[in-house]
Amino acid sequence: MFKYLLSFIIIPHGITDIIVSYETNTIYEMSLLYLLAPFTFIYMNKSLYRLYFILFSWIHFNNHKYTSFIPLNIGLNYYSGITDYNDSLKYITYYLSLIHTPQHYYDIFSSTNYIYEHLYIIFITTFVSIIISPPIINWIQIHSGEDNISKYIGGIIMSHILYNEYLLIHQKYI
Repeated sequence: MFKYLLSFIIIPHGITDIIVSYETNTIYEMSLLYLLAPFTFIYMNKSLYRLYFILFSWIHFNNHKYTSFIPLNIGLNYYSGITDYNDSLKYITYYLSLIHTPQHYYDIFSSTNYIYEHLYIIFITTFVSIIISPPIINWIQIHSGEDNISKYIGGIIMSHILYNEYLLIHQKYI
């Protein structure tokens, strides 16, 4: 179930950055972040990489005014030993599927001029994600996210976070 939630719901939501960058005239900034961030994170040591991943995720989730306590609580429960890694991963996947991604889509669709284009791109990327994501997720799980391919994919996720934070800071979106 974990792979399907990731492949069908969570992974495709990041693709909305393309149309948002077009609408906000930030294609250059988005491209730069998506180009440089993944290659930067590949060369970080494991501890620093995980620290940045968790820190950026918490910053990103903090934008949800009424639900930001949920991922913070999941992280604190994991680090205090109340829940193990697999349970924490399951809980954060549910949070991403049921709260974060729908909220992201709401924010996008309530402010975009290109709803049909967004829907088309999301449909296509969801179809592609369903096909290619499960083997990639298996790869990341086998290598515990510590190899360069896994870190590159994590860098893409962090690029999405950095770009959305850039938009919030410069008030170009939302």
